[in-house]
Amino acid sequence: MSIKRHFFGLFIFCAVVLGLGRSALSQPLSIDLDKAFELALVSDKGVKTAESDAAKAYEGRRQAHGSRGVKLKVEHDTARARNQRQDIYVNTFSNVISATYPLYTGGLLEGSIAVSEHEFISKIQSLERARQELKLSVATAFFTMLRTKDMSELAYNAVERLEAHVRNVDVQYKNGRVGKADLLRSEVELINAKQSMSQAVNEYKIAVKNLNSVIGLSLDTELFYEGKMSYAAFPYALDECLEYAFSGHPNLAIAKSLEGKAKAGIIVAESDRKPKVTLAASQILNSPNNWPGLDQDNLQIALHAEYTFSDAGVTASKIRSAREDLKIAGYNYESIRDTIILDVTKCFMTMEEARTRIEMGAFDKAQEAYRISLARYREGVGTNLDVLDAQAALQQADSDHTQALCDYNIAVAQIENAVGVPMPFILNTTLQ
Repeated sequence: MSIKRHFFGLFIFCAVVLGLGRSALSQPLSIDLDKAFELALVSDKGVKTAESDAAKAYEGRRQAHGSRGVKLKVEHDTARARNQRQDIYVNTFSNVISATYPLYTGGLLEGSIAVSEHEFISKIQSLERARQELKLSVATAFFTMLRTKDMSELAYNAVERLEAHVRNVDVQYKNGRVGKADLLRSEVELINAKQSMSQAVNEYKIAVKNLNSVIGLSLDTELFYEGKMSYAAFPYALDECLEYAFSGHPNLAIAKSLEGKAKAGIIVAESDRKPKVTLAASQILNSPNNWPGLDQDNLQIALHAEYTFSDAGVTASKIRSAREDLKIAGYNYESIRDTIILDVTKCFMTMEEARTRIEMGAFDKAQEAYRISLARYREGVGTNLDVLDAQAALQQADSDHTQALCDYNIAVAQIENAVGVPMPFILNTTLQ
């Protein structure tokens, strides 16, 4: 790292300290994209909510599977009654130990279990999607911080160049080679550049606070990243991105689960048209006077069957409603698929546009033009306006390149988010 970069880092640190006060004196935290995401996962409320939803769905799944097993129950009754004619009190004690098992439910239990399975799958996919959305938020905040950091450095460089130019103009003015107008114009440009630098530093501090907020740290935490944004060509075509998306996008998986859940809902609704058969065994122990009521012992085994002949059309209505739910789930799947195609396409086009700006960057030419204009002015064959225009063009070219790098990196993160499945292209390859 150059001496100039070290000096600029010291300048930014001092600016942050002066801006934040005593809290800025805490130990700075080294951060990179992976670490930022790990920190965000620990504290993000959206992800935690999705985790609780998944845990709740898992318990619902356990409950549905448990309803298919044997139900064991123990009951005890202690009663005291008064015989009005004989004016005596009678105590009775009874105990019942029972076991019931659903032999046939017409698809009710099977359908309920299927509903719970699809609900659990959808919540797991929702959790994955919440993590992906968080990753995009972190990446956007992270690259924005890097952009504002680089913009601050560019503004500092512009001030350095203009300060050197003002000193040169001042010498020439004192020697009578240029008029005072050149000096005043140069000083005005220097003041403007310092104001721009102050704004750039402030934007950087805001970007750091925003990243702290996204990853769940105190807003006054000092963050620093030693590297810089760079450019690495995106290795996939649009069609390949769409294939990745169709192979396992969480939203598509959720939509499929909702379709499966709707189909299982039809089975549950149709179960009311079918008989229900339950096997039950009961051990009955009772006593007329002696607690706890174990004197008389009776064992009872029963096969209970029931069938509803008519329920005034309620079951038929439930079935029609469940079938409409299946249609809605199908429409929802198609709609989500269309949305994914649109999102991936838009993000890919945004990435391509940013890539074009990077590859067409005018920085080298602007730097050469500035060097030439500065040399011509020093030799007395160029004008002050030429130098200031070249300085402005160089600053703009620098800023445009930095903005294009930021837009490109964020667009890559957006593509990864829109595709919805891991791709063998890591965002860190666009960092140095």
